[in-house]
Amino acid sequence: MKVLHIISGGEVGGSKRHLLSLAANAKSFKNIIICLMDGALYREGLEMGLDIRLIEQRGRFDLSILDEIKKVAVKEDVDIINCHGGRANFLGMFLKKLINKPFVTTIHSDYLRDYEGNPFKTLIFSRINAYALKSFDYYIAVSKDFKKMLIDRGYDEEKIFVVYNGIDFDEVYNFDRDEIIEKYGLPRNKKFVTMVARLHPIKGHQFFFQAAKKVLKECPDAMFLIVGDGPIKSQLEEYVKEIDLDDSVVFLGFQRPDEFIYLSKFTSLTSRSESFPLSILESAKYKRTVVSTLVGGISDLIEDGKNGYLVEYGDVEALTEKMLNLLKDNLKCIEFGIKLHDKARALYSIESFVEGYEKIYVKIMEE
Repeated sequence: MKVLHIISGGEVGGSKRHLLSLAANAKSFKNIIICLMDGALYREGLEMGLDIRLIEQRGRFDLSILDEIKKVAVKEDVDIINCHGGRANFLGMFLKKLINKPFVTTIHSDYLRDYEGNPFKTLIFSRINAYALKSFDYYIAVSKDFKKMLIDRGYDEEKIFVVYNGIDFDEVYNFDRDEIIEKYGLPRNKKFVTMVARLHPIKGHQFFFQAAKKVLKECPDAMFLIVGDGPIKSQLEEYVKEIDLDDSVVFLGFQRPDEFIYLSKFTSLTSRSESFPLSILESAKYKRTVVSTLVGGISDLIEDGKNGYLVEYGDVEALTEKMLNLLKDNLKCIEFGIKLHDKARALYSIESFVEGYEKIYVKIMEE
């Protein structure tokens, strides 16, 4: 079985890891990836030795590349076309008229909130994506919560599948705390809390900083590491200065998060909307617990007060309290981290992730 994936190619977050992990670990079916731009995903896929190809689109609405994509699909005799993201979905809507194969799209986010903070893009691109999605035969949601979202918006439940993200829990690096601190010029006597998230309004960084400000009043040796990049970086840096938090917050940019997760007592995620983020699995891999907002499929893994903490978005007092509980109780951090690791390893392995896709593709072919 051959699957042709179409994706923008410039992704740097969860959808990039999702697709590259699938392509790198699938053994029972072949994955061919077409990228529409020369970006982080495309370059990393090349370095991994994947069958990844660049068919550059001159603009979001450039349809001149449809014939090139069709040629690949015909030459490789692919069985399924799997699109990822709004740009690919737009092309998929037209390709469906040219290629007589099943079309499926993976829903990595709430497509109506992808451009939150940018009214123009929300008005144009989100609406176009919503229209294009209606043309697909099948949908793969990365959480049960997203499946429910699609059903509530009128999509056929029988055509929606769920696959949770998975990671390789054996790929753990043995870091040295002092080496990491020296490498990034961080203070030695600090209790680190890491947040791994794209710098985008949907991720709730300002909510996190409001709680961090209160945490410092009781725990002045806390320091907050922000891993990620995005369109509101300068706004967030300015906001941190406005609330006099700049001495306790470090913006690290786009980095592999492993070192910073290892360095931290725990991690945090304060999004307004999520599917099932890889960042919580990455924390679990290093036996670090998580304080997160109660969104998406996160509660399927994190059990509040048992292996981590969950709070409602915007509840600054609750977020402050949960973070202080962990900062003041090292044994609880360790206990929650071990429990989160054990549950995640059992349910969200890379093997389960790939097997989930395989079962879906087989079912699609049978239908």
